[in-house]
Amino acid sequence: MFSVEQIVRNFSQTRSVMMGMTATTEMLHAPVRGVVERQIEPLKQRLLSPILESVSSTDLVKEISWAANEAAALAWLTVCPILVLPTLLEEKVHEALRKWAKRQDVRRR
Repeated sequence: MFSVEQIVRNFSQTRSVMMGMTATTEMLHAPVRGVVERQIEPLKQRLLSPILESVSSTDLVKEISWAANEAAALAWLTVCPILVLPTLLEEKVHEALRKWAKRQDVRRR
């Protein structure tokens, strides 16, 4: 059996760990909209420009733009959207291009 002292000691240790975890998680809040938002849109456009310059189909441009907007929206769900956006955008654009190529292949058959 546990003594009352052991239970109190264990509770106080658990509480201090939880308080430490709370203090840590409080520092990891999502960024304030506005400041980062003004940075995300230009970053998205800067990453997207070279890709769109190499595309001639307006339908494909729409697909890629849609993928970029989706990547930006998903980046907002993270703690550091500016750091996550380039990778998300690359993944979403590759996925859009893969789907586009598959649709074109099906249409040719």
